[in-house]
Amino acid sequence: MLRFSTPNETAFLQIKQHIQEFELDDRHLQQHEFIAAFREEEVLGFGRLRQHSDCTELCSLGVITQHRKQGIGKSIVEALIKQSKQSIHLVCIIPEYFIPFGFKIIEKFPLAMQDKLDYCTQELIVPETYVVMCFKK
Repeated sequence: MLRFSTPNETAFLQIKQHIQEFELDDRHLQQHEFIAAFREEEVLGFGRLRQHSDCTELCSLGVITQHRKQGIGKSIVEALIKQSKQSIHLVCIIPEYFIPFGFKIIEKFPLAMQDKLDYCTQELIVPETYVVMCFKK
């Protein structure tokens, strides 16, 4: 059975290692911003809501490789949406994953998302195109 909670210090260290391994945004990691999916004490996946001055960002979403394709990422996104009290923004290369949750691609977005988009295109270089999306509460 899955359990969702803020990671303890040991789990947070594991999450930080996975963030490096998956080449996710590792800037300003704050333990209290994360939700992790656990089976017993094993971390299966994680994600965070990062608070900026002008928006809330869903980021650093990952599922441990051997636990993918089991709905864990979906459950984490749903938990983060439920936790948020305001609209959520994100930058991604897989908009089709987030559309079923109600996220929409947007052209006008907060300054923090421009900063994230710039960071991704300059530091997390991939062949796919990055987009900014928003989930309105």
